[in-house]
Amino acid sequence: MLFEKTLRTAAATMAFLASGSATAHADEARFVPEATEVSWDGTVATVSFQEVDVVVEGTATTISVKVTADVDVVCTKGQSTLDIHRSATALAATEYPVEDGTVTGTAKLPLKVKGPQPPGYSCAVRHRSVTAVLEDFLTGATLVREA
Repeated sequence: MLFEKTLRTAAATMAFLASGSATAHADEARFVPEATEVSWDGTVATVSFQEVDVVVEGTATTISVKVTADVDVVCTKGQSTLDIHRSATALAATEYPVEDGTVTGTAKLPLKVKGPQPPGYSCAVRHRSVTAVLEDFLTGATLVREA
């Protein structure tokens, strides 16, 4: 059974990578993109989500939330200009209750991008993005959401 579950998860991951969007197993469990929100205040990433049509043994499922923050900064000091890119990732896997085939949850992950400002330089953020990847370990449902 563990081998079968591993194969199902691998198949869902490959299908997800091929399609670039949400994927689920034959049981039709899926994350709802419209009900998924991602935010980052510079120190904590918050991901709110909903998964529907969840059918699992028991009353809970385990969902992995991986959040990556990318920051592009331009720094100047006299005639010197630096373009700096920094990135940080946080990952958490948590058990969430299933109620009437639906999982609703919020994950809060500590996430801080370190080192974007060198000493003596004046810096400004040029671009920042946050990407969350959700995966239900039991159903194989996945979703990538950017903010």
